[in-house]
Amino acid sequence: PKLLSIVYKKNIMEVHHHPQVEKKNFKEYFLEFLMIFLAVTMGFFAENVREHFDDGEREEAYAQTLYEDLKADTTLLNAAISEKNFVIPKIDTFRMLVHTKAIDELPAGTWTYFGRFGTRKLNVSLQDATLKQLLSSGDLRLFQKHNVAYAIAQYDQAVQDMRDAFPFLDLIYSDLVKARNKIFDASYIDEVMGLTISAEKIDSFKKESFPLLSNKKEDFIQYANLCQLQSFNLKLILTRIEAVDKRAESLLSLLKKEYNLQ
Repeated sequence: PKLLSIVYKKNIMEVHHHPQVEKKNFKEYFLEFLMIFLAVTMGFFAENVREHFDDGEREEAYAQTLYEDLKADTTLLNAAISEKNFVIPKIDTFRMLVHTKAIDELPAGTWTYFGRFGTRKLNVSLQDATLKQLLSSGDLRLFQKHNVAYAIAQYDQAVQDMRDAFPFLDLIYSDLVKARNKIFDASYIDEVMGLTISAEKIDSFKKESFPLLSNKKEDFIQYANLCQLQSFNLKLILTRIEAVDKRAESLLSLLKKEYNLQ
């Protein structure tokens, strides 16, 4: 029994024995904390550097594609400006003739040539895929050069203002066509529909005599009144197109300078 008691007490002591834990001093704890902190911090900075390089590459890619789009757009815009500068005076000439001449004072060719411009309609379709992607995705933030980001925003606003003006042409277009077709036979108009017809051919056409569908002054005045609205709307659109062209040229120069583009 005595031996069993000794063994039992020994087992009890072994069960309740706790291993001695090695205590660390403050310096060791601080060093462990510092190492963990530095590891996390360096990982954070490494990720930021990687994202910065990725964003920089995307910024340059956007700048290049936007530059190419703008070069194409300026060509379209200049063509639209030239066309409207050609068309608007012809409409105004028709209006002036209607209010200063009797119908039989001028050949039918003259009336038809100037009268056909009243229904001239044109839209401007820009290469805006890059711009839409920039704005819809929020990637405009990638442009660290704030002057470039601001110029892009200004260009986009000018484009929106231009597009907002085009629907005004649709409001009276059907009335314009009806009024024109009440006076002129469209089969004769085909001969002078192009904008690149030679001056000699135009002069010859103006002298031609052929039947008009109406010789009534009131029909000409009705069409001329609609042409007045058309002229006003085209002048508004021309102003907006010129504003877009100006912004596009400015943005082109800025992109070329800031990103060394050709």
